Amino acid sequence: MLEQRNILETLLRFSAFFVLIGRGIQHLFFDVPIRILLWNESLLSPLFNLFGWSWRSYVTSPLTDFLINLFVILIGCFLCICSLFAIFNLRKGEKLLLLSGVYLVFLSAIYMSAKFFIPAQFIEYSTQMFSPFALLLYWRRGESERLILFIRIAVALTFIGHGAYALGIFPVPGNFIDMVINILGCDESFARNFLKVMGSLDFLAAILLFIPMLSHWALGFCAMWGVLTSLARVSEDSVFGVSHILSSMGHEFIMRGPHFILPVVLIYCAHKKSLQRVKAFHIN
Repeated sequence: MLEQRNILETLLRFSAFFVLIGRGIQHLFFDVPIRILLWNESLLSPLFNLFGWSWRSYVTSPLTDFLINLFVILIGCFLCICSLFAIFNLRKGEKLLLLSGVYLVFLSAIYMSAKFFIPAQFIEYSTQMFSPFALLLYWRRGESERLILFIRIAVALTFIGHGAYALGIFPVPGNFIDMVINILGCDESFARNFLKVMGSLDFLAAILLFIPMLSHWALGFCAMWGVLTSLARVSEDSVFGVSHILSSMGHEFIMRGPHFILPVVLIYCAHKKSLQRVKAFHIN
């Protein structure tokens, strides 16, 4: 059985591990939108003009495509290695873990650019991209109020981002609607209304997270909804069967581990703090 002092660290290690191994698998076997940056003519053309390079030759060259694919694979290997530093508590890999966190922020920015720079797309990844930083902060300073606040903000931002899409503040992603229809067996109208209700709860939870007397309700919702929305990625019906869904979408669930693990971290810390107050009261 884990000692109490190790529970928090274990949760943080698993949170960082899940996002890093999930993203690593994605880079190795699936697609990442890195070409949005590397094939952005408006961004790179000044550099090409400066050196007299041909943009057309660059984008049509098989060598370019090969090098981009190689770069993505190397990043995938790097993220998988970093996930091992996290899960096995190898603190000598602090700098690599820091670099992996920086890359996750960079990747989230690329996803945002792919979605016409909608800010909700970026902040929805907050628990994912900040998980390595949370573990690093724990390694360096232990359990602290700064760490708890850092995690609380990350959780709130993730649910605000998700809620902004669900409420229709930004265009509702088609896959959101498809998942609700496929899982609940409802029509599109019901799916949209369902998303609006859950989006409202996302925003309410994000607010309640910072109200001490009510935060436990918000954390319970965040943990539960974080699990359900992650499982939704692998719970859709498929004519190819469950094994196909798990092999093609399993990484989507894995990388979203921080969506429910970090709320559990906050629940644990709040429970631990309550027990300490009770003990202090009985001693006095």
